[in-house]
Amino acid sequence: MTDTIQLTADEIQQYRKELTGNAKALEDMDLIERCNGDLEYAAVRLVRRSKIDIIKADEDNFWQQAIIQARQLVCRDHIRNDLAPDILGGLVGLFISSSNPILGVLSTPLAIYVVKTRLENFCD
Repeated sequence: MTDTIQLTADEIQQYRKELTGNAKALEDMDLIERCNGDLEYAAVRLVRRSKIDIIKADEDNFWQQAIIQARQLVCRDHIRNDLAPDILGGLVGLFISSSNPILGVLSTPLAIYVVKTRLENFCD
C-alpha cells in the first residue's frame, strides 16, 4: 500500500513551471489541481477519461499496479542515470514513450509520485 500524496497549491505551481513546454503534462496538472492535489484521485480520473479498459476486479488496485510497472521501468540502472538532471521531465517523457498505455496516461502523476518519494526510495 502506498501513501496518498496530496500536493499543495505551491507544489502544483512549481511542477507546472518545471513541465512548461509539455502540453500533456500541463493538462494533467490542471486536472491534478482540480483534484485538490490528490495524485491517486487524479490518476483515477485520467484513466477513466482515457477510456483504457481496466479489469473491474483491478479497478481499485490500478494505481498500485501502475506504481509497480513504473518501478520496473525506472529502476534499471541505465534509466536512473539517464534521468538526471531533469528528473521530473525525464520521467514524464519516459512514461509517455513507453509501450505501456497505463504509464503513458498516468505519466504526470506517476512522475510526481516518484519525485515526491525520491527516486532512491522509490527504487528500494
